[in-house]
Amino acid sequence: MFDSHQLPPIHHFLGGHDIKWHAEQGILEIKYQTQQCFTNPRGSIEGGMLCAILDDVMGILSVFNKAERPAATINLHIDFFRPCQVGEVLAKAWFVKEGKKVLSMESEAWQKDKLIAKCSAAFLVL
Repeated sequence: MFDSHQLPPIHHFLGGHDIKWHAEQGILEIKYQTQQCFTNPRGSIEGGMLCAILDDVMGILSVFNKAERPAATINLHIDFFRPCQVGEVLAKAWFVKEGKKVLSMESEAWQKDKLIAKCSAAFLVL
């Protein structure tokens, strides 16, 4: 689906793998492998690292925008629901609205079938 060389370095740092585009539903799924170095003093994954994962999955989703032009994050809002542990995280992203200049998206992070965090964002079509 994607040439790994086309993906941004942060994607590889975050352990992104197993990209799946579900065209009929308009949902992109990517698995990430979180590391011990992503943890906070309590031993769970730092919120900023989850934010980076959700920004990454939405950034990759932005490739599928109708304008077929690159896009960049202009804002993010994230809610955390439970601690995330070192290990695999499934991130899902989808478009809420695809304007000519702004893409509205949402994403979720899941671990062991439990919702960890949810994010909404706007990306500017460049």
